[in-house]
Amino acid sequence: MKKRFLVAALAAAMVSPLAAYAEATVYGNVHVSIDEFDDDNPATNEALEMNRNTTSIGVKGKEDLGGGMSALFKMEYQTNADTASGVSGRDRWVGLKGAMGTVKFGTMTSNYKATGSKVDPMWRTQLEGRGANARGMSPELHGGAGITRGRSEDTVQYTSPAMSGVSIVINTTFAGVDDETTGLGIRYKTKDIFAFFDYIDMASGATTESAMKVGGTFKTGAITLGLQHELTADLLGEDRTFLSVNYDLNDNDSVAFTFASAAEDVALTGDDNGTAFALMYNHKMSKRTNVSAGYGS
Repeated sequence: MKKRFLVAALAAAMVSPLAAYAEATVYGNVHVSIDEFDDDNPATNEALEMNRNTTSIGVKGKEDLGGGMSALFKMEYQTNADTASGVSGRDRWVGLKGAMGTVKFGTMTSNYKATGSKVDPMWRTQLEGRGANARGMSPELHGGAGITRGRSEDTVQYTSPAMSGVSIVINTTFAGVDDETTGLGIRYKTKDIFAFFDYIDMASGATTESAMKVGGTFKTGAITLGLQHELTADLLGEDRTFLSVNYDLNDNDSVAFTFASAAEDVALTGDDNGTAFALMYNHKMSKRTNVSAGYGS
């Protein structure tokens, strides 16, 4: 009887904390690819390489505070599926949501980065526009973590409720420096249209520079068109334009094409031609599982 009682007590102790956090959700994404790069490097040229492609795991949740207000939190970490080591932080914040909008405190995706994935159907793959070869989106502003990167630390972000499809995002850092990073985003969304404008002002070395972009997506039937134009010459030395087309062949198969160019003759792909493109075929095996193959230059 004593042993049975001990087992029951342990079970009750385990259930109680789980019940207290019933609103929390564990989620994740595992994405591994095998890639071949033709980069004129004798050590790696045309060698097959496995990549993790933003494999991550996290927990998020909310608590009803009453009066139409909720407390929110998110803790997400990036890890490696291709190697046995490596964990780094991604979005980690706490927030409040009510009738007046949502405010978050911590480390989070900036207003500028948040819209990049909307126009790139190859996001989180080796063919994405913000990839190692900077095929179309500025990697400094669309990736990485830090005050002047895509994932902003020491940040407060406010998102307004949508009114007639329009919402506003404002974020600023509180890092204890003279020049903080601030951003403003405006979004317009309907069933088939998503349009955005983003501005960010950040410290770049000893100076403070700004960047802005405009773009969006339009869906008509099985085709989704995407466009993004970035005015980043002050920060990165060139402005960039990114175009995308995604065509749904059926419910499970799609083909995507992207094209990027720079306003100056800048080496987007290492050969000073100023342009880049990528083509990808994607097959959904289920709601959460898919396989893809593609080529970029």
